[in-house]
Amino acid sequence: MYVNVGVKNRNDGTDIPTKAALKQAIAANPDDVVMYGTSDFSPFTGSADDSVIGVKYSVTGPNPYTSRKWYATIEKGQNGKITVK
Repeated sequence: MYVNVGVKNRNDGTDIPTKAALKQAIAANPDDVVMYGTSDFSPFTGSADDSVIGVKYSVTGPNPYTSRKWYATIEKGQNGKITVK
């Protein structure tokens, strides 16, 4: 299952500017990365730490509505490790 999301920094509410910055933020503290759903058909709001095992979160960044410069997939594995591809 795929869920389309955007990502923000929990601390200041700003868009995460690059895929590299997203990887760094998740490695540092996945709870500080807020994912928000962009579709009414598969809504999701929560931190990267709240992601569901087996669901792939398709990220459009830095902002899915105004600036689509990069794409990523966030996924939580069975061991609880969160990966960004």
